[in-house]
Amino acid sequence: MPRLMSRLVARILLSIFLFPLAGIVYLVSFMFADKLWRHGIYGRAYDAWLFVGSGSVTWSFVAGYWVLLWRSNVRWDSRRIIGTLLAAFAAAGAGLFAGLVIGTFLPPYSGATFGAFVGSMVAIVLWLVATVIIWRDTPAERSQRARASGRSAVVCPTCGYNLTGLSESRCPECGSRFTIDELIGLQPGVEAEIE
Repeated sequence: MPRLMSRLVARILLSIFLFPLAGIVYLVSFMFADKLWRHGIYGRAYDAWLFVGSGSVTWSFVAGYWVLLWRSNVRWDSRRIIGTLLAAFAAAGAGLFAGLVIGTFLPPYSGATFGAFVGSMVAIVLWLVATVIIWRDTPAERSQRARASGRSAVVCPTCGYNLTGLSESRCPECGSRFTIDELIGLQPGVEAEIE
């Protein structure tokens, strides 16, 4: 019987497809807005606003796609929700700064438009990177999930990776090495059991 694609592999592939899809959304929104609003209006300010507007539409698409794709794999607590929103503001600020810096150092006409384009892309990419960091499991959450599975799990004291079933005492996730005594002694809750 052939093996089916796991949900995680499918999500990873869908994550990879996000980037070409975002490029298409950006291009289509830019062309649509340009066709809809340009009535003899030309100039760098108009072009810069087209780039910023298209970047905003694209960011909305990317954010919706990204959250819908990973929502069931993220433990949504107040820290993650607030962190995600703060990351959006910080990424927008960094994108604005990058756009202004690039717009300042390039020739007047091309600088403003290219700066607006780069700034809108920087904001999107920085927000995605921030969400990966904010949404990942903590070692405590990994240990809790391993314990909840019903099996007595041995977890890496450094990163919380489940080491159950491995033939060596080196963590494949973070590379930390332990003796058997260290692994047993450093398991969560062991101190409480001894006392």
